Amino acid sequence: MTHNTSATATFAGALPDDLIPHIAAHAREAELEVQETAASLIVTVPLARVALDRTPSALRVRIAAVDAVALHNIREYLLHILDHVAPGLVAAEDWQGDIARNRTPLNFCTATVRGVRRVAPNFLRVELDCADTKRLAEGRGMHFSIFLPPAGRTPVWPTLDGAGRTVMPQGEDQLHRAVYTFVDLDPARGLFTFDVFEHEGGRATTWARTAQRGQIVGISGPGSGDFPSGQNILIAGDETALPAIRRILAHSSADRRGRILLEVGTVDDICDLPRPGNMELSWLIRNRGETLWDHLETAELPQGTDRFVWVAADKELVRKAKARFRDNFDIGPKEGYFAYYWEG
Repeated sequence: MTHNTSATATFAGALPDDLIPHIAAHAREAELEVQETAASLIVTVPLARVALDRTPSALRVRIAAVDAVALHNIREYLLHILDHVAPGLVAAEDWQGDIARNRTPLNFCTATVRGVRRVAPNFLRVELDCADTKRLAEGRGMHFSIFLPPAGRTPVWPTLDGAGRTVMPQGEDQLHRAVYTFVDLDPARGLFTFDVFEHEGGRATTWARTAQRGQIVGISGPGSGDFPSGQNILIAGDETALPAIRRILAHSSADRRGRILLEVGTVDDICDLPRPGNMELSWLIRNRGETLWDHLETAELPQGTDRFVWVAADKELVRKAKARFRDNFDIGPKEGYFAYYWEG
């Protein structure tokens, strides 16, 4: 893969002794590919590569990416980590290269509501008109962020400052941000859809229930959550993961094999879920006392070397599932995805 854009930075001065291992730990926690030595670190993601080299008196950073959007995304991620592990370091860095500044973020656009309809007892499907649907469809990742402006106010959207960092509106203009999964993208018609799982009191739920045609929202993406590899796959999640699971299955080859475990509240939540013929689906009904963890705790590993384990649910369940499959079965980052979609 050709990296067509790049950026570099140098920081001269005192650095924390554990800077490299601390950054490496964050990258590993995010299940990124990491190469680490005592004084250097290389982090590789699908569309970019970050290299850090430390000397006794300086830190040099080099980023290479396939395009400006990928460079912006990985640089934002790196700066977020540096803000956490070495406060003050980012402000002292001198960045050079293909960095967008003083404009709208490269991965941001606006969209307008076309319509909302109910597709299941607890799901509303939202359809948005968006001129950037082609870019969203061509990017990697199943997910995107939606930004909802405060009711009754003219929207104020994110911007990039002179250093190329995203600045979010604050105070009365603060936006509500939520992450969702694309259901369908239609670049030819300039629209896409996504499903909102209803939960009482949620800002996005209230918005989806009352959204009117023509209302404007902000969109950022596509984001994390690439389609899993592996012809032999175990997929597990609760209703919050249903849109992602549906999208994974829709993009699976006809000869994919494996098992799907899906926990929902009642039998009324069971829905049609098209899938390859060799994918076994088990609906687990919560009000019958059936739980996702009871099945995951004893679930067999997918057979063969071309395997993958995909789990998304509440934070505690995901923590236990990750420990079981990582520690007991040596499922590495390239063979597993463990993400919590909500916290109990």
